[in-house]
Amino acid sequence: MAQKVEAPGVYDYGPERCSWLSHAVTNWIGDDGLLHRLSCEIRRHNPEGDTLFMHGTVTGKYASDDGKKYVEFALVAENQDSDLSARGTAVAQLPSRAG
Repeated sequence: MAQKVEAPGVYDYGPERCSWLSHAVTNWIGDDGLLHRLSCEIRRHNPEGDTLFMHGTVTGKYASDDGKKYVEFALVAENQDSDLSARGTAVAQLPSRAG
């Protein structure tokens, strides 16, 4: 199958990387946070033997009209050579410090 799609060899299942990006967010927001939205794009094959690193950046914070607090993220998965493997965005709801 890898040869049919012109991959260099055995590669991972792309949506698995979306899961790993979601883990990066849910680990950051903790047990009291809620992953509200996640979008992910697979950008290249991830051949067997590659090591991926997940990175995230907070790109915004806002409150909804009903007072819920949200954080926006830009997400990136890069291999050991800094090649872009996947990217995405996420929004998480966080508890308010004011309660």
